Amino acid sequence: MRLIASLLVGVLLATARPADGQPQARSRAPIVVTDVRGVSVTLREPPRRIVSLAPAVTEILFAIGAGSNVVGVTAFCDYPKAARRLPRVGDLNVSAEKVLGLKPDLVIGDVEANRKSIALLERLAPLKGRLFVVAGKDFREIFAAVESVGRVTGRAAEAARSVARMKRTLAQIRAQVARSGARPRTVFVVQTEPLWLAGSGTFIDDLITAAGGQNLGRMAGRGYRSFSLERLIALSPDVIVSSDASLRSLRGKAGWNALAAVRAGRVYVLGYDAVRPGPRLAEAVVQLHRWLHPRP
Repeated sequence: MRLIASLLVGVLLATARPADGQPQARSRAPIVVTDVRGVSVTLREPPRRIVSLAPAVTEILFAIGAGSNVVGVTAFCDYPKAARRLPRVGDLNVSAEKVLGLKPDLVIGDVEANRKSIALLERLAPLKGRLFVVAGKDFREIFAAVESVGRVTGRAAEAARSVARMKRTLAQIRAQVARSGARPRTVFVVQTEPLWLAGSGTFIDDLITAAGGQNLGRMAGRGYRSFSLERLIALSPDVIVSSDASLRSLRGKAGWNALAAVRAGRVYVLGYDAVRPGPRLAEAVVQLHRWLHPRP
């Protein structure tokens, strides 16, 4: 099942960028950051060799200017294009041998998407104190993930700017939503067979709300949940959004034409890469707002 994995303190180092693109500490004070496990990671200097275990983490690293320090990623890390050229350490289940072979100063993973891999890597002596874990369940955790990755990589200022840009975009869309007043009844279809919806307590729920929609997926419960097509038809959403189920594909599936959103052509695809818990979510909110509130 291609469920959305979900996949995300001040700075103790002031950084500058020398000619080789690496952050250079102006102070000898170590970097000390506590991750979502409650584990304190201490580094003597900003890491120069980073392995990312999740696509959203990879996007965060590149967004804050640490892309040149990334030496390994997963098979799902396809954005930005530069990430596609990097060595692969596996998929959601990584190879400990490949990770160690890259001699990382720091390995960063997602607490949910990389649960099994984190449990494996935590037991490896060479990675003791070098494994940093973030969370990205909702917007609040995503902002915190960007900021904490910034601190642990010595790029706190860049991370703060990235979060500020996201919040600024979200504020602009929320202001437009407040003026319109309308909130189309919306569902995010994670997959169609069997049918799963994005429920409450997810960054998809935050995305729909921020874009000016009412997430009917909350009827399924918290997280990502199975749901019957019959119940979905009864709820009669105005808009259907998915990672890969297009209008054409839904019209070809038995029962889906009973949905008013399908008949009206209000089915939209936000690709898998656009709905990752990372910096590009603000752009996804902008796009979703255009679909939910089209200009006359």
